[in-house]
Amino acid sequence: MTPESPTPSEVKEPPQTASEVSSVLSVTQEPESLTAPESVRVSLSALAAKLPLQLDLRVPLPSFRVQNLLSLEKGQVIESAWPHTEDLPLWSGGVHLVWTEFEVVDQKLAVRVTRLV
Repeated sequence: MTPESPTPSEVKEPPQTASEVSSVLSVTQEPESLTAPESVRVSLSALAAKLPLQLDLRVPLPSFRVQNLLSLEKGQVIESAWPHTEDLPLWSGGVHLVWTEFEVVDQKLAVRVTRLV
């Protein structure tokens, strides 16, 4: 065994989940290094892109019925009960993640993150 190679007690299984990856990174990161190397950021981004995730943006539509849903057409505008000056909460798995606002980008409706929770 060379001096650089880890002893059998130091060898660990690769992390299986995003939380394990982040805990490994936080444990092994040098105190003077505040940002992760580019290769680590890219691999974490690739890992996060593969995780199944459902995002919920809940907008109250008090008079919206199934009939309205079935008759929706491209370009149709629907009135909501949410004040247009207020940010909307974005949820995932029952957890409030961020506050957002709608924005149109290249003729597509997008959601911009305005505040972290």
